[in-house]
Amino acid sequence: METRQRPKHPLIAELLTSGLSVSAANIATLPMDVLKVRLQLQTAQLAGSPSGLLMTGMHIIRSEGLTGLYRGLNPAVARGLFYGGVRLGCYTPIKTLLGADPEHLSLLRNIAAGSMSGAMAAAASNPMDLVKTQLQAQNSPFHSSSQVIRHVIKNEGLSGLWNGTAPSMTRAAVLTAAQCATYDEVKKAWKRLTGWEDAFPTHLASSLATGLVTTTITAPVDVVKTHMFMGGVHKGQSVLQCAAAIVKRDGMRGLLRGWTAQYVRLGPQTTVIFVVMEPLRKLSGLDAL
Repeated sequence: METRQRPKHPLIAELLTSGLSVSAANIATLPMDVLKVRLQLQTAQLAGSPSGLLMTGMHIIRSEGLTGLYRGLNPAVARGLFYGGVRLGCYTPIKTLLGADPEHLSLLRNIAAGSMSGAMAAAASNPMDLVKTQLQAQNSPFHSSSQVIRHVIKNEGLSGLWNGTAPSMTRAAVLTAAQCATYDEVKKAWKRLTGWEDAFPTHLASSLATGLVTTTITAPVDVVKTHMFMGGVHKGQSVLQCAAAIVKRDGMRGLLRGWTAQYVRLGPQTTVIFVVMEPLRKLSGLDAL
Protein backbone atom coordinates (compact mmCIF):
# COMPACT_ATOMS: atom_id res chain seq x y z
CA MET A 1 0.00 0.00 0.00
CA GLU A 2 1.33 3.45 -0.97
CA THR A 3 2.49 5.58 1.94
CA ARG A 4 1.85 9.28 1.50
CA GLN A 5 3.70 11.89 3.53
CA ARG A 6 1.22 14.39 4.92
CA PRO A 7 1.99 18.09 4.33
CA LYS A 8 3.14 20.13 7.33
CA HIS A 9 0.54 22.79 6.62
CA PRO A 10 -2.46 21.03 5.05
CA LEU A 11 -4.63 24.16 4.73
CA ILE A 12 -1.90 25.98 2.79
CA ALA A 13 -1.50 22.92 0.57
CA GLU A 14 -5.27 22.87 -0.02
CA LEU A 15 -5.31 26.56 -0.99
CA LEU A 16 -2.26 26.29 -3.28
CA THR A 17 -3.34 23.17 -5.16
CA SER A 18 -6.84 24.57 -5.62
CA GLY A 19 -5.64 28.03 -6.69
CA LEU A 20 -3.16 26.65 -9.23
CA SER A 21 -5.78 24.28 -10.65
CA VAL A 22 -8.40 27.00 -11.08
CA SER A 23 -5.86 29.44 -12.59
CA ALA A 24 -4.79 26.82 -15.15
CA ALA A 25 -8.45 26.23 -16.00
CA ASN A 26 -9.16 29.98 -16.26
CA ILE A 27 -6.30 30.49 -18.72
CA ALA A 28 -7.41 27.53 -20.84
CA THR A 29 -11.04 28.65 -21.03
CA LEU A 30 -10.78 32.46 -20.97
CA PRO A 31 -11.93 32.91 -24.61
CA MET A 32 -15.17 31.12 -23.75
CA ASP A 33 -15.59 33.35 -20.69
CA VAL A 34 -15.31 36.44 -22.93
CA LEU A 35 -17.90 34.97 -25.33
CA LYS A 36 -20.21 34.13 -22.43
CA VAL A 37 -20.09 37.70 -21.10
CA ARG A 38 -20.71 39.18 -24.57
CA LEU A 39 -23.69 36.88 -25.18
CA GLN A 40 -25.20 37.53 -21.75
CA LEU A 41 -25.00 41.30 -22.30
CA GLN A 42 -26.03 41.13 -25.93
CA THR A 43 -29.40 42.88 -25.58
CA ALA A 44 -27.78 45.54 -23.38
CA GLN A 45 -25.29 46.42 -26.13
CA LEU A 46 -25.76 48.38 -29.34
CA ALA A 47 -28.25 47.12 -31.89
CA GLY A 48 -26.77 44.92 -34.59
CA SER A 49 -24.52 42.94 -32.27
CA PRO A 50 -23.70 39.50 -33.69
CA SER A 51 -25.76 36.63 -32.29
CA GLY A 52 -24.65 33.11 -31.52
CA LEU A 53 -21.41 31.69 -30.22
CA LEU A 54 -19.56 31.38 -33.54
CA MET A 55 -20.63 34.75 -34.95
CA THR A 56 -19.76 36.53 -31.72
CA GLY A 57 -16.31 34.92 -31.70
CA MET A 58 -15.67 35.88 -35.34
CA HIS A 59 -16.82 39.45 -34.66
CA ILE A 60 -14.40 39.76 -31.72
CA ILE A 61 -11.48 38.46 -33.78
CA ARG A 62 -12.27 40.78 -36.71
CA SER A 63 -12.75 43.89 -34.59
CA GLU A 64 -10.26 43.30 -31.76
CA GLY A 65 -7.90 40.60 -32.99
CA LEU A 66 -7.14 37.33 -31.22
CA THR A 67 -6.16 39.29 -28.11
CA GLY A 68 -9.81 40.30 -27.78
CA LEU A 69 -10.56 36.74 -26.69
CA TYR A 70 -8.13 37.16 -23.79
CA ARG A 71 -9.45 40.41 -22.35
CA GLY A 72 -9.35 40.29 -18.56
CA LEU A 73 -6.49 37.75 -18.43
CA ASN A 74 -4.69 39.32 -15.47
CA PRO A 75 -7.72 39.55 -13.16
CA ALA A 76 -8.78 36.06 -14.32
CA VAL A 77 -5.45 34.59 -13.20
CA ALA A 78 -5.42 36.58 -9.96
CA ARG A 79 -9.00 35.60 -9.27
CA GLY A 80 -8.20 31.96 -9.95
CA LEU A 81 -5.34 31.94 -7.49
CA PHE A 82 -7.27 33.67 -4.72
CA TYR A 83 -10.93 32.93 -5.36
CA GLY A 84 -10.28 29.45 -6.70
CA GLY A 85 -7.89 28.69 -3.87
CA VAL A 86 -10.39 29.66 -1.18
CA ARG A 87 -13.47 28.30 -2.98
CA LEU A 88 -12.14 24.78 -3.50
CA GLY A 89 -9.31 24.81 -0.97
CA CYS A 90 -11.66 25.34 1.96
CA TYR A 91 -14.15 22.72 0.78
CA THR A 92 -12.41 19.69 2.28
CA PRO A 93 -11.49 21.38 5.60
CA ILE A 94 -15.08 22.63 6.03
CA LYS A 95 -16.44 19.22 5.06
CA THR A 96 -14.19 17.67 7.73
CA LEU A 97 -15.34 20.22 10.33
CA LEU A 98 -18.95 19.35 9.59
CA GLY A 99 -18.18 15.80 10.65
CA ALA A 100 -18.41 12.33 9.16
CA ASP A 101 -22.14 12.02 8.54
CA PRO A 102 -23.77 8.67 7.78
CA GLU A 103 -23.54 7.70 4.11
CA HIS A 104 -27.08 8.86 3.26
CA LEU A 105 -26.35 12.32 4.69
CA SER A 106 -22.96 12.81 3.03
CA LEU A 107 -24.48 14.62 0.04
CA LEU A 108 -26.13 17.22 2.29
CA ARG A 109 -22.85 17.72 4.14
CA ASN A 110 -20.96 18.15 0.86
CA ILE A 111 -23.52 20.67 -0.42
CA ALA A 112 -23.28 22.66 2.80
CA ALA A 113 -19.47 22.66 2.71
CA GLY A 114 -19.40 23.75 -0.93
CA SER A 115 -21.94 26.52 -0.35
CA MET A 116 -20.00 27.93 2.61
CA SER A 117 -16.58 27.89 0.93
CA GLY A 118 -17.95 29.29 -2.34
CA ALA A 119 -19.84 32.19 -0.76
CA MET A 120 -16.86 33.09 1.42
CA ALA A 121 -14.49 33.17 -1.57
CA ALA A 122 -16.87 35.23 -3.71
CA ALA A 123 -17.38 37.91 -1.08
CA ALA A 124 -13.63 38.38 -0.71
CA SER A 125 -12.79 38.34 -4.43
CA ASN A 126 -15.77 40.29 -5.85
CA PRO A 127 -13.65 43.27 -7.04
CA MET A 128 -11.53 40.94 -9.23
CA ASP A 129 -14.65 39.47 -10.82
CA LEU A 130 -16.18 42.90 -11.40
CA VAL A 131 -12.97 44.18 -13.04
CA LYS A 132 -12.74 41.11 -15.28
CA THR A 133 -16.36 41.45 -16.42
CA GLN A 134 -16.04 45.16 -17.24
CA LEU A 135 -12.86 44.53 -19.24
CA GLN A 136 -14.57 41.78 -21.23
CA ALA A 137 -17.73 43.71 -22.11
CA GLN A 138 -18.24 44.73 -25.75
CA ASN A 139 -16.88 48.21 -26.54
CA SER A 140 -15.33 48.40 -23.09
CA PRO A 141 -13.53 51.73 -22.68
CA PHE A 142 -11.04 50.17 -20.28
CA HIS A 143 -7.64 48.74 -21.15
CA SER A 144 -6.36 47.69 -17.75
CA SER A 145 -7.58 46.58 -14.35
CA SER A 146 -6.34 49.79 -12.74
CA GLN A 147 -8.49 51.89 -15.10
CA VAL A 148 -11.61 49.99 -14.09
CA ILE A 149 -10.79 50.28 -10.39
CA ARG A 150 -10.16 54.03 -10.59
CA HIS A 151 -13.37 54.58 -12.57
CA VAL A 152 -15.53 52.59 -10.17
CA ILE A 153 -14.09 54.23 -7.05
CA LYS A 154 -14.39 57.72 -8.57
CA ASN A 155 -18.05 57.26 -9.55
CA GLU A 156 -19.38 54.90 -6.89
CA GLY A 157 -16.87 54.93 -4.07
CA LEU A 158 -14.89 52.00 -2.72
CA SER A 159 -18.10 50.07 -2.07
CA GLY A 160 -18.72 50.10 -5.83
CA LEU A 161 -16.12 47.34 -6.16
CA TRP A 162 -18.58 45.09 -4.35
CA ASN A 163 -21.50 45.71 -6.74
CA GLY A 164 -23.11 42.40 -7.55
CA THR A 165 -21.78 40.70 -4.42
CA ALA A 166 -25.12 39.06 -3.60
CA PRO A 167 -25.51 37.23 -6.94
CA SER A 168 -21.78 36.55 -6.99
CA MET A 169 -21.94 34.87 -3.58
CA THR A 170 -25.07 32.99 -4.60
CA ARG A 171 -23.47 31.78 -7.82
CA ALA A 172 -20.25 30.79 -6.07
CA ALA A 173 -22.16 28.91 -3.38
CA VAL A 174 -24.26 27.08 -5.98
CA LEU A 175 -21.22 26.52 -8.25
CA THR A 176 -18.99 25.10 -5.54
CA ALA A 177 -21.73 22.96 -4.05
CA ALA A 178 -22.66 21.65 -7.51
CA GLN A 179 -19.07 21.05 -8.59
CA CYS A 180 -17.72 19.48 -5.43
CA ALA A 181 -20.79 17.55 -4.29
CA THR A 182 -21.52 16.28 -7.81
CA TYR A 183 -17.89 15.30 -8.38
CA ASP A 184 -17.77 13.49 -5.03
CA GLU A 185 -20.95 11.54 -5.72
CA VAL A 186 -20.30 10.85 -9.41
CA LYS A 187 -16.77 9.62 -8.72
CA LYS A 188 -17.99 7.24 -6.01
CA ALA A 189 -20.74 5.92 -8.27
CA TRP A 190 -18.41 5.62 -11.27
CA LYS A 191 -15.82 3.64 -9.30
CA ARG A 192 -18.54 1.38 -7.91
CA LEU A 193 -20.15 0.73 -11.31
CA THR A 194 -16.99 0.33 -13.39
CA GLY A 195 -14.50 -0.99 -10.87
CA TRP A 196 -12.01 1.62 -12.10
CA GLU A 197 -9.32 2.89 -9.74
CA ASP A 198 -9.03 6.48 -8.50
CA ALA A 199 -6.93 7.52 -11.50
CA PHE A 200 -7.03 9.81 -14.55
CA PRO A 201 -9.82 7.99 -16.50
CA THR A 202 -12.09 8.16 -13.44
CA HIS A 203 -11.23 11.82 -12.83
CA LEU A 204 -11.94 12.66 -16.50
CA ALA A 205 -15.30 10.87 -16.67
CA SER A 206 -16.47 12.28 -13.33
CA SER A 207 -15.46 15.85 -14.15
CA LEU A 208 -17.17 15.78 -17.57
CA ALA A 209 -20.49 14.82 -15.97
CA THR A 210 -19.94 17.41 -13.23
CA GLY A 211 -19.45 20.19 -15.80
CA LEU A 212 -22.84 19.55 -17.41
CA VAL A 213 -24.71 19.54 -14.09
CA THR A 214 -22.88 22.61 -12.80
CA THR A 215 -23.51 24.72 -15.92
CA THR A 216 -27.25 24.08 -15.92
CA ILE A 217 -27.65 24.85 -12.23
CA THR A 218 -25.59 28.05 -12.22
CA ALA A 219 -26.61 29.58 -15.57
CA PRO A 220 -29.50 31.82 -14.34
CA VAL A 221 -27.50 33.17 -11.39
CA ASP A 222 -24.53 33.85 -13.66
CA VAL A 223 -26.65 35.91 -16.08
CA VAL A 224 -27.99 38.07 -13.24
CA LYS A 225 -24.51 38.49 -11.78
CA THR A 226 -23.09 39.64 -15.13
CA HIS A 227 -25.83 42.26 -15.57
CA MET A 228 -25.33 43.57 -12.03
CA PHE A 229 -21.57 43.87 -12.57
CA MET A 230 -22.40 46.11 -15.53
CA GLY A 231 -24.86 48.17 -13.48
CA GLY A 232 -27.88 45.91 -13.82
CA VAL A 233 -30.68 46.51 -16.31
CA HIS A 234 -31.09 49.68 -14.30
CA LYS A 235 -28.56 50.74 -11.69
CA GLY A 236 -29.47 50.16 -8.09
CA GLN A 237 -31.64 47.12 -8.71
CA SER A 238 -31.65 44.21 -6.28
CA VAL A 239 -30.93 40.66 -7.39
CA LEU A 240 -34.63 39.81 -7.69
CA GLN A 241 -35.42 43.07 -9.48
CA CYS A 242 -32.63 42.48 -11.96
CA ALA A 243 -33.78 38.90 -12.58
CA ALA A 244 -37.41 40.05 -13.00
CA ALA A 245 -36.36 42.75 -15.46
CA ILE A 246 -34.45 40.22 -17.56
CA VAL A 247 -37.44 37.85 -17.61
CA LYS A 248 -39.84 40.69 -18.48
CA ARG A 249 -37.62 41.82 -21.34
CA ASP A 250 -36.39 38.48 -22.72
CA GLY A 251 -38.65 35.84 -21.15
CA MET A 252 -37.40 32.91 -19.08
CA ARG A 253 -34.94 32.10 -21.85
CA GLY A 254 -33.16 35.33 -20.97
CA LEU A 255 -31.91 33.70 -17.77
CA LEU A 256 -30.23 31.03 -19.89
CA ARG A 257 -28.69 33.45 -22.37
CA GLY A 258 -25.13 32.37 -23.15
CA TRP A 259 -25.74 28.81 -21.82
CA THR A 260 -23.82 27.25 -24.72
CA ALA A 261 -20.83 29.52 -24.19
CA GLN A 262 -21.04 28.94 -20.46
CA TYR A 263 -21.06 25.16 -20.92
CA VAL A 264 -18.27 25.22 -23.50
CA ARG A 265 -16.30 27.16 -20.91
CA LEU A 266 -17.47 25.63 -17.63
CA GLY A 267 -17.48 22.04 -18.90
CA PRO A 268 -13.79 22.04 -19.91
CA GLN A 269 -12.95 24.32 -16.98
CA THR A 270 -14.43 21.85 -14.52
CA THR A 271 -12.56 19.03 -16.23
CA VAL A 272 -9.23 20.89 -16.16
CA ILE A 273 -9.72 21.86 -12.50
CA PHE A 274 -10.23 18.32 -11.28
CA VAL A 275 -7.78 16.49 -13.54
CA VAL A 276 -5.07 19.00 -12.56
CA MET A 277 -6.03 19.15 -8.89
CA GLU A 278 -6.08 15.41 -8.27
CA PRO A 279 -2.37 14.83 -9.15
CA LEU A 280 -1.38 18.08 -7.42
CA ARG A 281 -3.06 16.85 -4.26
CA LYS A 282 -1.22 13.56 -4.55
CA LEU A 283 2.13 15.32 -5.03
CA SER A 284 1.50 17.57 -2.03
CA GLY A 285 0.51 14.67 0.22
CA LEU A 286 -3.22 15.46 0.38
CA ASP A 287 -5.90 12.80 0.09
CA ALA A 288 -7.78 12.43 -3.20
CA LEU A 289 -11.03 14.35 -3.49
